[in-house]
Amino acid sequence: MEDENKTIRSEISELKEAVKGQSQKIDKIQERIGRATSKMQGHIDDFEKEKKKKMQEIKYIGVEFDPNGVQKGQDEVNSALKSGFEPIRDFETAKGIVMVLGLWGDHERTD
Repeated sequence: MEDENKTIRSEISELKEAVKGQSQKIDKIQERIGRATSKMQGHIDDFEKEKKKKMQEIKYIGVEFDPNGVQKGQDEVNSALKSGFEPIRDFETAKGIVMVLGLWGDHERTD
């Protein structure tokens, strides 16, 4: 009878250790899920902000690749970038490129 009780106690101890080990694994998994959830929420928030923007203005700036025209085009592009325009696309031409730039703002703004 005493051997049987020792065996039962031993099995109970083994089960407690197994449960404790599983509990620690579950805690680690929950931590990882929490970090992933926070990261996803950040991406969702960024997406929502972008969704609320609309294009307010568009510019097409030609940049000719010749000694006289390149500086003028470069200055125009740099000025537009400093004013908040963002590159959308560029097209190659026989003489250089045409930059397409957009200025974005809130949907609510109408000015």
